[in-house]
Amino acid sequence: MLACHDMYRISAQLGNALNVFDLPFGGMNMVFAGDFAQLSPVGGQSLYNGNVGTQLHSGLKLAGQQAAIGKALWHQVTTVVILRENMRQKTQTPEDASLRRALMNMRYGKCTPEDIQF
Repeated sequence: MLACHDMYRISAQLGNALNVFDLPFGGMNMVFAGDFAQLSPVGGQSLYNGNVGTQLHSGLKLAGQQAAIGKALWHQVTTVVILRENMRQKTQTPEDASLRRALMNMRYGKCTPEDIQF
């Protein structure tokens, strides 16, 4: 749920705090965690929005410039770890299993009649 301009702001603030302005995030290593199935950010464009930074004219306003820089920062992430096993719901009752299955199906827009009934 991080907007492009928020990524820019985080980097800019770290640069200011550490007095390092020529490196992303003030030269600090960053760890991002999240879920790409989350809702889009409020009041901004998501990091995977295809329209950010694609304007071909030179009159890009400050907010557009910050969003483009934020998206460029995101594209510099070089290591990705995808966790595939849900550890939070490892042990579960049959009702827990039904809820987990329904939530997963909702995430991908593939609810079954059993999910809806549940």
